[in-house]
Amino acid sequence: MNVEVQDLRVLRAVADTGSLAGAARALGVSQAGVTRRVQHLERATGLVVLRRDHRGARLTAAGRLLLLCADDLLPRIDHLLAVGRHGDPADPSARRLRVGTVPTPVLPLVAAHARALLPRADVELCPLLDAHREPAADIRDANPGTALPGLFRVHRLDLAVVRHSAPDGPLPDLFASAVLAEEDMLIGTAAGHRLAGRPALTLHDLDGEVCVLPAGRRHADLRRHFTAAVRDAGVHVEVRRASDETEAAALACAVRGVLPAYPLPAPAIGVAYTPLADAGTRHRLLLVWPPYSRAADWAPALADRVREAYRGGRAD
Repeated sequence: MNVEVQDLRVLRAVADTGSLAGAARALGVSQAGVTRRVQHLERATGLVVLRRDHRGARLTAAGRLLLLCADDLLPRIDHLLAVGRHGDPADPSARRLRVGTVPTPVLPLVAAHARALLPRADVELCPLLDAHREPAADIRDANPGTALPGLFRVHRLDLAVVRHSAPDGPLPDLFASAVLAEEDMLIGTAAGHRLAGRPALTLHDLDGEVCVLPAGRRHADLRRHFTAAVRDAGVHVEVRRASDETEAAALACAVRGVLPAYPLPAPAIGVAYTPLADAGTRHRLLLVWPPYSRAADWAPALADRVREAYRGGRAD
């Protein structure tokens, strides 16, 4: 008995949804059909891949290992099937190009140079924070790199622009990447603050400060990045949360605190931003793509163009 492709698709759907019923809805099949596929997979491999309880269905260690293999294999199969159905067009630019993105000033360059490289492509920017539906509040600040396989698969991304910092660790092996830019975090202060007017700051300059961080998924990277950096540097700060960027700026001014931010922050009256020139908070903007996809043919050239254009446009 052999493992079938649909067995692996069902395993992935169960992992994504956390239940057999959810997998059935996602795949448009009956729950009985999902159960049969799971049973077929377990018979073919001789392994128990799921544990079922009142909370749903969870992958066993063996199931997680199979899922890693499935995540490597399924995109390759989908690409092969797509080529078989439609042929490999002579002009690869004559199609939609879907780019997952985080908020960053690099995005206009990515869009412009993608259109220059693929003039007939319909370039679509897909905010990753909108595309990624977080299943539980307790992983709200999780490493976004762990979400990339699901985002590429579910939302059919060709590329992604992601922010990556030292605490994140390596990207999943399923992806190739190139650096678009290296940037520093910023610190916003009100006029009269002891740190205002300096050309640059370090993490140790923030020791003893009240640091206001906005809530919401849009700022999850910032919160995770900043709190990990101050912890690793041994810097003691009081972190306060605000509901959004506007409230964060107002609170920072009210309590004479500071406002960590990524470039480019939303303008806030009365707040000036200073680079946080510290290795602990420096981050990279990466262009990421599956190495087996058509994007692999031109993504490195796109990254080179964006990187050179961004360097040329920055004041040194």
